[in-house]
Amino acid sequence: MKKIEGLVVPRIPPDVEAAFKALRAIPKVEALQVPQVDLSAFTEMRKNALTVFPEWQRQITQQMQPMADLQRQMRQIALPPQSVIDQFNDAAKNFRSSFQFPVPSAEQLEIFKQLSELEVQKRALERIGLLPHRSMPVSLLTEQDDDVLRSTLQQHYTENWERIGEGIRERVNSFDIDDEAKAVMVEALEAHRNGHYRSVCRLLLPEIERVARVEFEGNRAGPVNMKKVMVEPALDLPLSETRLNGYFALLLFDHLADHLYVRVDEKNRLELQQDPVPNRHAAIHGIVVYRSFWNSLNVIFMTDFAFQLMAAIKEAQRQSGGLN
Repeated sequence: MKKIEGLVVPRIPPDVEAAFKALRAIPKVEALQVPQVDLSAFTEMRKNALTVFPEWQRQITQQMQPMADLQRQMRQIALPPQSVIDQFNDAAKNFRSSFQFPVPSAEQLEIFKQLSELEVQKRALERIGLLPHRSMPVSLLTEQDDDVLRSTLQQHYTENWERIGEGIRERVNSFDIDDEAKAVMVEALEAHRNGHYRSVCRLLLPEIERVARVEFEGNRAGPVNMKKVMVEPALDLPLSETRLNGYFALLLFDHLADHLYVRVDEKNRLELQQDPVPNRHAAIHGIVVYRSFWNSLNVIFMTDFAFQLMAAIKEAQRQSGGLN
């Protein structure tokens, strides 16, 4: 403890201090902007539309880097109790200049508190293998017992599926994608409600590729490079207003970027079988059977995101003159 003019101020543990330093890198959480990509070269050369994704990823990664740095710090620390954070807050108001390093402001401490809560929720999703989604009841994610957490979440989504499914349907209908994709999502939502989980996985996974083929490839035959489709998932989510979605976006990106379209072999087959998030190659070629409630729910969340992303790309192409 450190005493300053009669006020006892707790020493900040090194790991918490490191997190504060990362936090100072984002004094203001700005809205995430959809990158404007120059598609003129792509239009002239008639290249695969999905090759624009590396540039999108580069720009998005640059915007999200401070948040990613902070997340890495949050993973490594033991979060202090709220009473200690309150003491730091009091000290920061009156004795900022007395510390050997800049003391976080009251606003930053409040953000730190919120982020610590979000990190608990994010870790819960990672433990049970569930992708984040706007419909997520985050208040349930504080449960430490994974079996209880799974049971509670399954009950929530089962009992409220009529409302949740309608929300997803309305959201997908607002995307600038073809009517077939919207009809397929309606069928998938109904299949999930009826417990036809195998059908959901086998219906939606190839539909993502079909939409990319129709919207960006002129519906030509031949392979589509889908590896580049699953980039930063929060392209239209302003972090200043929906910090929860922005924070969870990194979890979605990390998982999808290296999982959805990876090819299956004997080395990774068991790992993919145990992952609740389906893999397209494993599902389409019958290498892994996806038939659980969680497999189905994850594919619905994943497809919602993919449709959103492709609609955003179409808009960027229009703005650049690359799409009629």
